[in-house]
Parts: sequence; C-alpha cells; structure tokens
Amino acid sequence: MNLDEDKILYKEFLDGNMEAFEKLTTKYKTNLTYFIYKYVKNEEIAEDIYQDIIIYLLSKKEIYNFKYSFKTFLYIIAKSRALNYIREQNKYEYNMEDAENLYVEEKMLEEIILSKERKEKIKKVISKMSKEYQIVIYLTIIEGLSYTEVAEIMNKNVSQIKNLVHRARIKLKKLLIQERVVEMKNSKVIKLLLWIFVIGIITSGTVLAATKIYNSIKGKAKMTPVYTSRISDVDTNKVWVGTFNLVWNDLMNDVIGGPIEFEDGYSELANELNKQNFTVKQLSSQSYYKVHGEATTNLRTKIENEIKTRFNEQSEILHKVQWGNPNAYVLYTMLKKEFNYLEKFPTSQSKTFGNSEEKVKYFGIEPDTTQDASKNIDILFYNSKEDFAIKLKTKEGEEVYLYRTTGEGKTFEENYKEMLEKQAKYTGTKKWKKNDILKVPFIKIKDEINYDELCGRYIKGTQWYIRQALQTIDFELNNYGGSVKSEALIEMLKNAVAEKGRDFIFDDTFILYLKESDKSQPYFALKVDNTDVLVSE
Repeated sequence: MNLDEDKILYKEFLDGNMEAFEKLTTKYKTNLTYFIYKYVKNEEIAEDIYQDIIIYLLSKKEIYNFKYSFKTFLYIIAKSRALNYIREQNKYEYNMEDAENLYVEEKMLEEIILSKERKEKIKKVISKMSKEYQIVIYLTIIEGLSYTEVAEIMNKNVSQIKNLVHRARIKLKKLLIQERVVEMKNSKVIKLLLWIFVIGIITSGTVLAATKIYNSIKGKAKMTPVYTSRISDVDTNKVWVGTFNLVWNDLMNDVIGGPIEFEDGYSELANELNKQNFTVKQLSSQSYYKVHGEATTNLRTKIENEIKTRFNEQSEILHKVQWGNPNAYVLYTMLKKEFNYLEKFPTSQSKTFGNSEEKVKYFGIEPDTTQDASKNIDILFYNSKEDFAIKLKTKEGEEVYLYRTTGEGKTFEENYKEMLEKQAKYTGTKKWKKNDILKVPFIKIKDEINYDELCGRYIKGTQWYIRQALQTIDFELNNYGGSVKSEALIEMLKNAVAEKGRDFIFDDTFILYLKESDKSQPYFALKVDNTDVLVSE
C-alpha cells in the first residue's frame, strides 16, 4: 500500500510511536483551530475543541479509515464538534477587533489595509458574507482542500461546493468594489481574496473566558444515546431519550440484519446500541412514529404529513438529508408526549440550585399554600434530605419520577433499579402530610447532537456508510405538567453499483495541448487556472 506522509505517520502512531502522532497533529493544529474558530467565534473555545479532538484520537485511535485522507477525516470531526458546541451553547457570538502588529509583504495589500478606514471597510465586507461562504473559501483557498474533500466536510456534493465557491468569490469581489475597498477589477481582486479572508480570521475578536464558564452552568444538557450510559462525577446535566435507540434497532433488524460493526474497528457506542436495551415495547404506539426507506422526496413528504397529522409537529432535522440522492437511505423516528398533573401546582419562591448563585423558578407545595396538588404526589421513600424519591401522577397516565441522588458511578438504568429497591424496602409513611414541603425546579431543554463516533464509517460486510446520526430533544417540566418531543435520524450512503454518467466539464484548472496527428510531441501547451484567459459573457 502506497501511503502518503500522513498515513505513514498515523500507522507509526498505531504502532506506538507517539512522536509520529505529535508531528502529525502539530502539522494541522493552526489551520484546524482556525477552521473551528470560524464556527464558534472564540479562540479559547476553538483551542479547547482542538484538544478534545486530540484526546478523542488518542482514545479511539483505530477509528481512522486509511481509505480516506487524514486531513479530511480531521476536518469532518472538527466540524461535528464545533456544531455540537454551538447547539449546546445555543449562542453565536461574532465580534471583530483590529489586528496588532500585522506585517504583510505584499505592497498592494499594504495600501489596502494600512489605514484604519480601510480596515473597518474590510471588516464590514467580511461581516456581510454568510458563514457558509466564509467556510467554503477558507477550506478551498486557505487550506487548499479539493472540492471532494470540502464536500465531505460540509455534507454537500461536489457540484454544490463548486457553485458555492463561485458564488462566494463573486459576492466578495462585488462587496469589495461596492464598499470601495478596492478599485481593481477581475483577477487582481481575486488574487487578494486569500489575504483579505486571512485578515478576516486574524482580526476576529475573542469572547471572555468567563462567558464559557457562565454558559457551562446554564441549564443545558448533554445528550447520551443509550440508557446504559454511566454517569460520572464530572457530568453536569445529562439527558437520554429512546428515539435514537429506535432508529438503531430498525437499522439492525430491518436493514443490516444483525449487530452493527464498522470496517475500521470497534465502536463502544455501537456495541452498546446493539444490545437493544430500549425498544418500542416500552412505548404506546400513539406516542411515536418511525419509518425508513430510500431518501426520496416522497418519503420526506410522507414523514412531514404523518408527524403533522399525529402530533401537529414539524421536523427540525429532515432538511439536513440529501433528499433525491439515489444512494441515500434514511431511518427516522419522532416521539411526542404531553402530560398534565391531576391538579396544577402552585409556583414557589425562586431560589438557588446546587452550588450556583443564580436563582431559578420552582413549583410545589408548602404548609401555607393550597394542598390540592398533593393528590399528584406518591411518596416512594424518604431516608434523608439527600435521599428520597416521589412520583407525580398525570391525567394521561404518564408517571414522573423524581429521585434525589447524584447518580455518580451508575447508569440511568442502575439508578432507576436502585430507586425501586429503596421504595420496596421503605417502611415509613407514604402519605402526604400538612408540614411536608415539595419544591421542584422548572426545567426546559432544547438541544440537538450528531453522534460523530458513528459518522464517516462503513458498516462491515455492507456498502453502507453512515453520513449522519442525529438526535434532538425538546423537554419541558412546569407546574402544569410537561412535554417531550424528540427526533432521531440516521442517514446512510451506499456505493453506487450501476455505472454512472461522467461529467467532462472543464470548469476548473486544466491543461490544453495541440499536436499534429502524425507527430509524437505537442507544439503548444496551456495551463488554465483562472479567468484571465477566458472569454467573458
């Protein structure tokens, strides 16, 4: 196998050579961090995500498939991690500051950027471009990635990337001239695009580290795809809902016909999902909808109609699928629940939660409030102020269990069993008393995640490749009741079996030769890599 330099280094890393790994990752550190930064708009966060990727590679070293470019592999992971961060934070910051001590050798560029006025104009131009335009120019021009590699990273096809690059160049050139940043035309402007875009990256400001710390204690939850995920002492909020299990079950049972394994090695997550610890048997048929099939527009319409009819809902993830791609296959599930307590709870005075100084809303019952809502409560056990559990009853028959525990070192499943064991052993009174106090915080979660450990990998023994594995959660608990809405989706691509038509389209760099038919050597040669020698409309 003729391995390129990256693959040689990675192979040495697999053999235990950590210096090879350091050399390989250092090679891409600066540019990869810049790429992440274009999504998260914060240098410290971009650096943290880069470090997370390094740790991920060290812990999952077998995940890289040597069939593919290591650089593309890195950027796919980086994009997934960056998008997951944005979803978790539910926040997007974008500020720009002047660059300090920026030295540029090109005299033409100096004339453009030296004055403060021109710097401000450049910032203004860049801010007017969409994030997608900025990312595609960065990847193609600055990183030098091929259209195929960029298509993989941005989840688009090659034609879409070419069109995107073309439109981004036109947009930037138009804005530069429109804002009178440059007076030049055509190729001279194009040659400046790289440098101007670099300035846009370098001059982007950072958000205070305190923002990251503050956001980390806000009410966000990290989704886990399996009920058997272990809760560690460093976990903050963690949430599980069974929708992803259902699409995985269908993938195993209906599509693959057995447990899912990957060509490039073991996956702990896939192994856990293969156990099928959660199935439709744990749900009423009215509470979920699931379907799978080829990614036709008819299937999309069917899904949209069904979830509208059943749940009066719209999908938040269907637009991410490559609908109409004959080699794409989709597995989809939506779960929707709404429940109301037998009686509405009174709201309580706001108070802090845990070690946070921030006050949050609560509902419940106190000795001086109406006791009507006590009929909602079943006491399971009360061993101490830090060890108790209750059940809240609803009109719809949903049961809301609340267990006061850290849960550390156990899975959700183990904690649930522990709660039921304590309930069975409890001999104290389970009747609500006038002096009892109940305080439950209002909860609201809305999040989305792409399980990148499963993505970009071929399923062993098949031609299927998992392009994306998505799950959403929209949960609310208040003094009236609550609701749960969750979607899950797996999109796979299959290697084309039938012969495809070929695109002989010279719309990017090419070389032309002229030769007489009876001669062995051309008499003319031309390399075309920009529009200077092409005829305008």
